[in-house]
Amino acid sequence: MILLLAAAALGSPMEFYGFGARKMGRGGGGVALEEGAESILQNPAALAGQRYPQASLGFVGVDSAFEPISPVWWDQNRDGLVDELDEPLEVGPEYDPVQGFMVGVTRPIGTMFSFGAGLFLPMDRLIRLQTFDPQLPTYFLYENRAQRYELAIGAGIRPKWGLALGAGVQMIPRAKYRISATMDLTVSGAEEGDTNAGDVVAVGLDVHDMELDLVPGYAPIVSMHWDAGQALPVLDGLELGASWRGDAGLPVDVEIDLQVNARTEQIGDLDPLVLPFTLGISLGVFDHYTPSQVNLGAAYEIADTCTLTVDVKRTAWDEALPSIAKVTHFTVDGAGLDVPDGSATDGNPSSITLVATWSPRVGAEVKLPKFRLWERSGDWVISLRGGAGFEPTPLKSQSTETALLDGDRTLFAVGLGIEHDDPFRKPGNQRRVRLDGFLQYHIVASGQLDRGTPDTPTAGYSVDGSPIPIGGHLLAAGVQWGLEY
Repeated sequence: MILLLAAAALGSPMEFYGFGARKMGRGGGGVALEEGAESILQNPAALAGQRYPQASLGFVGVDSAFEPISPVWWDQNRDGLVDELDEPLEVGPEYDPVQGFMVGVTRPIGTMFSFGAGLFLPMDRLIRLQTFDPQLPTYFLYENRAQRYELAIGAGIRPKWGLALGAGVQMIPRAKYRISATMDLTVSGAEEGDTNAGDVVAVGLDVHDMELDLVPGYAPIVSMHWDAGQALPVLDGLELGASWRGDAGLPVDVEIDLQVNARTEQIGDLDPLVLPFTLGISLGVFDHYTPSQVNLGAAYEIADTCTLTVDVKRTAWDEALPSIAKVTHFTVDGAGLDVPDGSATDGNPSSITLVATWSPRVGAEVKLPKFRLWERSGDWVISLRGGAGFEPTPLKSQSTETALLDGDRTLFAVGLGIEHDDPFRKPGNQRRVRLDGFLQYHIVASGQLDRGTPDTPTAGYSVDGSPIPIGGHLLAAGVQWGLEY
């Protein structure tokens, strides 16, 4: 029963654009609508309204473009100094486009219970773990979140009065990576003809073992859907929906155990000497963080022709953890060295203030008059869709040590749907076939981050001292084919 009531949603492009061509064509809203597998990620309770099993297959492409940024200072030659000898670093920003498949299936059981599954599967990778240096200008919400699959398994039950309930858990993989190695560093006496350090220094590295564990975790999700017309005929056409999802993410613990054997050989009259010491480092990373979220929505259908939707979403960004690697443990022991834990400072200091956001979305769908191309295909219906939304940035403030970039985002969406009877159906069967397309355009508001101009070259700061421009756009487009079977 726990598995049947499960509903999982992991951070991916669907967090920004929605799941399913019909919802995406209305701007990603529609938590109050019953739309088969498209409802799994937003409101699994809405699955309970399905009469027939459904299957769908779609394709979506996502791309982004942001304002170019002037080159910044960085230790390009890796000499430990940031100065005029370093070649300026080009930071772009340019992020990989994403293409992937949307797959969904639903299955009603009896008249009250339905379950289904939905999957977004990127073509290039299943998942990418990538941290960023907070000193470099980075659109922290858009660089890495799109590089991940999304899986949902949901169910809903409708007891009576048009009220449906859904419940579940969100699957969260917890990763742990460990590496154990030995480095042999040998320094020998110089001989005639030796011209560089490589002639007297030998380095050997022996990696003993590496281990990567992915352990599942779970976060709760609950939802409801109410078809008000079934309880109160005067409210026919009105539907309400709500869902709550707990926070989720991918915590990664990295353990590095390195033994270094420093040797000296043939150094004058000195006896051979071995100085062993061990280096222990623990890194903490919280990647692909998906904050808790509340979705509220209403939909109203007028004469089976026009449907209007209003949604509002609260996202608890104030509890989000950016993908910045943090040193949580550091020790050096042996060879007369004793560096206790806590004496090393993290090289990625950051002070970032994020706030929870409320984002509204509105959408509309208009069905054109029915027509027939041939008798076997039944009635054809063409639907026109559109929507808009506003996503305020959660980034409120940051210190001069970081260069996180973001701006308020306004989105516009259009969609087109074609629906008709299954031409291969049995007599008396009313199952339908759908083909839907959508296009979304997101505008990231223009602005700038003025970090000032230090007296000396400083890592992450513009070489020419100019402010860092903020702004750009995101584009998503795709098609989806669906069948009641």
